[in-house]
Amino acid sequence: MPTESRRATHYGSDICQEIVLPGGGTFVTTYWDLWFAIVLVTDFGSDWDKLADHFRQESKTSYSFRRYVAEGFLCHLHHLRQALTEAGLTAQDLLSGVGLDLLKGQKPKARRKLLKDSPPEHDWSPWMRNTPRVEHQRRALRGYWPHFSVSPDRYAGQIEHLFKPSGFYSEDQSFGLERKLSAFIEHREADASEAERCALYRAFLTVMLEQMDKVDDSYGVIGDLYSGVFETYIQLDRSALRMPLADFMQDWLELLIWEDYGFTYQEQPAFFAGLASTEVPLVETILRAQWNELRELDLDDQAEQALTMLGMLCTQQRMFDRFIALAQAMGTRAWQRITTMSEMSEKHRRYELALGVYEACMRPGMHEGFLQKKYAELQGRLQQKKRKSKQSKV
Repeated sequence: MPTESRRATHYGSDICQEIVLPGGGTFVTTYWDLWFAIVLVTDFGSDWDKLADHFRQESKTSYSFRRYVAEGFLCHLHHLRQALTEAGLTAQDLLSGVGLDLLKGQKPKARRKLLKDSPPEHDWSPWMRNTPRVEHQRRALRGYWPHFSVSPDRYAGQIEHLFKPSGFYSEDQSFGLERKLSAFIEHREADASEAERCALYRAFLTVMLEQMDKVDDSYGVIGDLYSGVFETYIQLDRSALRMPLADFMQDWLELLIWEDYGFTYQEQPAFFAGLASTEVPLVETILRAQWNELRELDLDDQAEQALTMLGMLCTQQRMFDRFIALAQAMGTRAWQRITTMSEMSEKHRRYELALGVYEACMRPGMHEGFLQKKYAELQGRLQQKKRKSKQSKV
């Protein structure tokens, strides 16, 4: 039965109705559920996939906040569809269970809430809050810490307390913050074991990402400090950390995928180049799994980052047999990962492969024109090599 309220205003998470199920029990719905059902039935012909595609498109093209709202809507829609299916109900059942007057009054609000407005976060449903983005980012930042022999939690709180409780650090104040953070790291690492240093650095790398929205790092001092800790972290003796290598790499690679400030990009090639031969297959497996998982969840930015890192691994480890398939997957959405693979092939005199990388990626995309130009330049260089070779034989 619908739960009627004396007040005219209904909030999204308020209970709307409790439907008695044929097999016993009840199915409790909120006004968010009702609004989704209204829009689904009246505006999208009860086509769940069509409405999902609408929100999916918005999540890729809308301005920043609406993008996250659309991701939340897509997540709620997915869970609502799953819950209704498990209960043997349809969206029409949700509409049939409420009074006509209530339904008539809620229709314009449903369209406004879902198709026009961007409701504030405090009005979101739990399904909207706990999106795949939120869950995966949370896992990347702290989710694997229980696997460390010394938990980074030991240091994370201490590092957090080095930041003022409120307010923003201006670009001039960033110098003082950098000195405070550097002093803390130097003091704690002095007599620490390898496992303790691992926990210290790992805590720092997460807390800094969580706090960076409070800092104007125009001078780059915080970024430089982050890069320095990153470089030290990857040089740790992983055999002395007393934790499974698979756990270390899973945690580390997911952190890199979700680190979106560009602090580590310059150091990543050295990390992948320095992997032991026994570590390479593990890292490749993790990156491929992340790429596939993130694509399926429509987390395009992070999926692209995983694919870029996979290309970096294969390039630095001279895994030439992977280049064509990677170029096909990469397309022309970004340019440097393509040119790097081609240049590595050319450097090792694999000229057909160097050309093939460009040919495999070439299709409409943001950097198609630039990559066409680089392809033509490569063709010119190789033709010149052929002419010189012929002349030397005459």
